[in-house]
Amino acid sequence: MAENPFTQTETVRIDRALVARSEPEVMSGANWFWWIAGLSVVNSVMMHSGSDRSFVIGLGFTLVADVVFREMKLIAFAIDAVALLAICGLGFFSRQGHFWAFVTGIVLYSLDALIYVAFQDWMSVGFHGLALFYLFRGAKALRAALKAAADAPPAVVPPPVAG
Repeated sequence: MAENPFTQTETVRIDRALVARSEPEVMSGANWFWWIAGLSVVNSVMMHSGSDRSFVIGLGFTLVADVVFREMKLIAFAIDAVALLAICGLGFFSRQGHFWAFVTGIVLYSLDALIYVAFQDWMSVGFHGLALFYLFRGAKALRAALKAAADAPPAVVPPPVAG
């Protein structure tokens, strides 16, 4: 049976990771997840070593867990580990070109900012806003790059040369 060219559709497979890696704004936005996780680790270590200082860009969620479970460090570290693995995972998947990772991270980090709003820590709220700006910018760049890649005409592969 002959193939009908009018009903045949060709799906183009996009290498999301390649698209993401080719856009500096996507990589910059995705890297913010790792900065957030890294500084949250430093905050937790500082908190449990008796310091009263912390970085403003870290997670409020882990700071609350560290304060609430100050005497039960194992529980605090377990909660911190789950939160930090989630943030690192979002960084990994956003670098692989998954738009959902940016969206999930933006929602979670926005909710985390509300912790600082509740405690009226405005500098941390401001830095959360800065990080969210870069996360939004990365997500927007990824969406545009994926759309451009999907709309691009398929590459023409020349026939093999018989020799």
